Amino acid sequence: MKVGIILLSQDNYYLDNYGRLPKRPEFDKELLVALCKLQTFTCGQNTFKSLPDSILRNAFYTEGGEYDVNLGIITLVENPPHLLLVSRSDQYIHDGKHFSLKDYTRYFDSESLEIWIRNT
Repeated sequence: MKVGIILLSQDNYYLDNYGRLPKRPEFDKELLVALCKLQTFTCGQNTFKSLPDSILRNAFYTEGGEYDVNLGIITLVENPPHLLLVSRSDQYIHDGKHFSLKDYTRYFDSESLEIWIRNT
């Protein structure tokens, strides 16, 4: 099963107008590292450049096609996963780069983590 993970603001923005990510929940980096451990992951070049060594040393990168975990905005759109984990910031951004969840249905949510499944 293909899994994706994305950090979004309360209003579904992944970047503000200055190119900054929303504030991460405390568990976010640890979850990201655990999801990627010994898995094949994909993401765009901008995301790849920002990944911590803890992911790069313990996972396998692919530029597309088959993957286990999808970490990038471009790759989430071009090669969407079946299951999407949304790590939800407590911030509102109001303007910037918005991510549409229209192709997904939310099946679970808590204060800062949601599980969405692709509609088709």
